[in-house]
Amino acid sequence: MNTENPTADHVATEARIKAEIAAHRASVRDVEARCKAAFLPLLIGHGITRVEIHYDGSGDEGMVGDVVAFADEQAAELPAILCDHYSVEFNGEIESRPMQLEDALSAFAENAVCDHHYGWENGEGAHGTIMIDVATGAVTLTHNERFIDYDTTEPEL
Repeated sequence: MNTENPTADHVATEARIKAEIAAHRASVRDVEARCKAAFLPLLIGHGITRVEIHYDGSGDEGMVGDVVAFADEQAAELPAILCDHYSVEFNGEIESRPMQLEDALSAFAENAVCDHHYGWENGEGAHGTIMIDVATGAVTLTHNERFIDYDTTEPEL
């Protein structure tokens, strides 16, 4: 294939792929906003000020761990209430379903990690934390990728 003078089909295909990627990214941001709009008022209403969600994975397997809530600096129980959870399905449609608040937060975290760090569970894997500052609505994803590194030296003896 000549990349210096691409054919019209190549240019059209590239444009279509870029448009599909942009549409998917927009859907992901829309879903993230919808999820936050669903769980933040519930957390505020129950005095939760911060939520931390840990994840870890490697060797083609990964999982979201405990969802830990805080009221100020004290650990707090999440209320056993329903929360709407939104997700982008494989067909690109946005789906909504009610689930327990803790499960909705866990699903939100898993979707966020997969959307922002695709393949995080493969190979040496990765681990991290999603921190939700309930008052500001800020969600911070701290992601740590694992990899094997080596340093080669070849001194002449």
